[in-house]
Amino acid sequence: MSDTMPCTLVTWEDVYLLCREVARKVRAAGGPIDMIVAIARGGYIPGRLLSDMLGVSDLTSLKIEHYRGAQKQREALVKYPLNADINGRHVLLVDDVCDSGDTFAVAVEHLHRSGTPRSLHTAAMQLKTVSAFVPDHYAGTIGEWRWIIYPWAVNEDLSGLIEKMRLDTRDPVRLQQEFRRRHDVAVTFQQIEDALWLLELENRRANIAN
Repeated sequence: MSDTMPCTLVTWEDVYLLCREVARKVRAAGGPIDMIVAIARGGYIPGRLLSDMLGVSDLTSLKIEHYRGAQKQREALVKYPLNADINGRHVLLVDDVCDSGDTFAVAVEHLHRSGTPRSLHTAAMQLKTVSAFVPDHYAGTIGEWRWIIYPWAVNEDLSGLIEKMRLDTRDPVRLQQEFRRRHDVAVTFQQIEDALWLLELENRRANIAN
């Protein structure tokens, strides 16, 4: 992760509008959807919104780990497998963003090993154009690579970025300046305060573990 990696803060309103556009595209495609599988953790909230917007009450999930904050792990792995019967179902697999495409590829393979859906479609709010996997439905594309900070991961992502800065101060004004300079993003004092609390918690846990 570069010290000057550009970031984008996505708002809750942005999330709603992106999901609304995904729902519109799913409806326009005309195929039935009777089950939504969210890829945890990023797909939880988009999955729930699409469940509401598409009128699909059958919502479940599986968990794949590829990132911790903005730090990419070596490979995408299924941590918690699907625990639902997808045989004969019209399934929509949902995540927040399609980044490298690895998470979607692993999830699709896992679903096909878990059952025989009648149809399987994929959807993400946003698609990075560098991705090797292209979902069936997405609301927008990101051409110039940036790390996307969604509102449900602000604390985790910002705390990881603060730790990477390795500053000798936790002054909020200085941190605001560094976020603008290094990551091209404007963060609030409240967001910094919450991120610092999480960073302190993670450090305490690490000390206890050691």
